[in-house]
Amino acid sequence: MLRNKTKPLLSNSQASIFRYLAPQPSLPQIKQTHAHVVVWGHARLTVHLLSLLSFSSTVPFPLRYSLSLFSSIPFPTVFAFNSLIRCHAKANSSPSLSLSLYSAMRRRFLNPNQHTFTFLLHACSKNLKIKVNNRLGVQVHVHVIKLGYACHVFVRNALIHFYFECGDADSSQRVFEEDALCSDVVTWNSMLAGAVRNGDVRVAEKMFGEMPERDVVSWSTMIMGYVQNGLFEDGLECFRDMRKKRVRPNEAILVTLLSVSAQLGLLCYGRFIHSTIEAMRFPMTVHIGTALVDMYAKCGCIEKARILFDGMVNKDVWTWNVMICGLASHDCAKEALALFDRFIDEGFLPVNVTFVGVLNACSRAGLVGGGKHYFKLMVDGYGIQPEMEHYGCMVDLLARAGLVDEAVKLIEGMAITPDPVMWATLLDACKLHGYVEMGEKIGNELIELDPTHDGHYVQLAGIYAKERKWEDVVRIRELLSERIAGKVAGWSLVELQGRVHRFVAGDREHECSSDIYKMLETIGLRITEAGLLTETF
Repeated sequence: MLRNKTKPLLSNSQASIFRYLAPQPSLPQIKQTHAHVVVWGHARLTVHLLSLLSFSSTVPFPLRYSLSLFSSIPFPTVFAFNSLIRCHAKANSSPSLSLSLYSAMRRRFLNPNQHTFTFLLHACSKNLKIKVNNRLGVQVHVHVIKLGYACHVFVRNALIHFYFECGDADSSQRVFEEDALCSDVVTWNSMLAGAVRNGDVRVAEKMFGEMPERDVVSWSTMIMGYVQNGLFEDGLECFRDMRKKRVRPNEAILVTLLSVSAQLGLLCYGRFIHSTIEAMRFPMTVHIGTALVDMYAKCGCIEKARILFDGMVNKDVWTWNVMICGLASHDCAKEALALFDRFIDEGFLPVNVTFVGVLNACSRAGLVGGGKHYFKLMVDGYGIQPEMEHYGCMVDLLARAGLVDEAVKLIEGMAITPDPVMWATLLDACKLHGYVEMGEKIGNELIELDPTHDGHYVQLAGIYAKERKWEDVVRIRELLSERIAGKVAGWSLVELQGRVHRFVAGDREHECSSDIYKMLETIGLRITEAGLLTETF
């Protein structure tokens, strides 16, 4: 048998340096490898320059380094041009530079391949100017068709993604329908993600049902679509279906659903997700641990939240914030403030949210002096400018303590325009502490500011009723009836035995509505028998 006697470009020991580089090496590692190649006298060998250029295109390195490697290649190949185009795409540089490289490649009579167009379209997708005017991307599409690459699945996926990035869902749909058989799970996922981004959840739902194959990205996209469009229960049910199919969720899905469970107070669902994490032996990352602490705190299980928090090996600023805010919302002011002290001792720097929790703790415990101290510390000690939430906590603290005049001065001295919620807080304080004239003034201003908010009418009517000004009560009630007649009713969720029930005021569509109303009547009778009266205006 004849053997190739050609001398290798590098010895085995020298060639191994490329073999042991990580798939996405850091810039210092690549430069170190480059230095070794120079020392061994192989800096002019195209094959090694191509290897270095290929490695530099896998992560966003400085373009000047990649350009210097490219310029050192005497006769650049398609592979070299593709690598540099990819570098431009990853560096978020103008797609016109990528297209100039493509033009230079064509002038050298080099034929592009499917990777060329994938990288070009990726560059176009990441540029804002192209998203507004997709002319350059359409030109790339024309070349894709002319050169016969429209049937390549990677190129089709890049085209679909490009048109969705431009907000041109119709063109994405046309590309998809041109050859539906030439598609893979990434193609379907791109279409699914595009529909979700456009808010077409039901379209995405239909597409999801038609998918010949689904992966974790498909399920994640569908769940995110439900959640982003406010269909929280559908998102949770989709997760249940996912688990029945034995698809292993990713961290993003788990964190998102824990957040949904926290927002809606659905403890049962939160526990189900927690048990899923434990059953799969999913790593307790900082993000998952923080989401679990937040979920249990917001669902009323503050003791469970604290146990999880204390058991976490790694915590970041947000983990501490979630625990401090959770303790504050459960009236555990002493524990919240003690945890804040520990937080500072651990070397963490507080952020805006940290002080929202601290000030809320002071407000709920009536610690006026403490609230003033931490508010001053926030501004003078850490240079954090107060936001609406911080002012809101201070106004609530002062109003609860009966310092209404001081609360008014704080609002009037704010650097930002106070929102209606802050004035509504003061209105409650006026009713509680008997500031009738101030309450009347604030109440009327709130009604003028937001005439569709029924709570303002109720609060003002309450102040008049407390002073037995019945004519004013009637007047406010009539205003309420006139202005809020077409208001969409709010709804609430109740979780029972793993099922979420939605209720609207006056709703009789629930299958157990007759039993529910009977129980309400029973409760009303017992309240009356106990000598308690409800306020009605």
